[in-house]
Amino acid sequence: KSDIEIAPVYHRLPDRIRAHALICFLALVLYRVLRMRLKASDNPLSPTRALEIARKIQFHQVLLHRRETASGLTKLKPEQRDLFEAIGLPAPAASRL
Repeated sequence: KSDIEIAPVYHRLPDRIRAHALICFLALVLYRVLRMRLKASDNPLSPTRALEIARKIQFHQVLLHRRETASGLTKLKPEQRDLFEAIGLPAPAASRL
């Protein structure tokens, strides 16, 4: 049983094949690290659910009159803050982005 979905990908050039394999490998490693950190903190979330929660966080940056920028970050919900605490990462802040 697995949460990881796969689909055929068609690349012809060796560099693209290697790049695709590297991206897939890194995604798998990050997924496993996320699962390991959730388990270590006794958090019942699955990695898939954790990613769904994190995916709702958005950062927007707008260029105004080609001079100034205005930016904003989604206000984090308690479950999002809890997620970052569980995996040992600082919660995102607009000042750090």
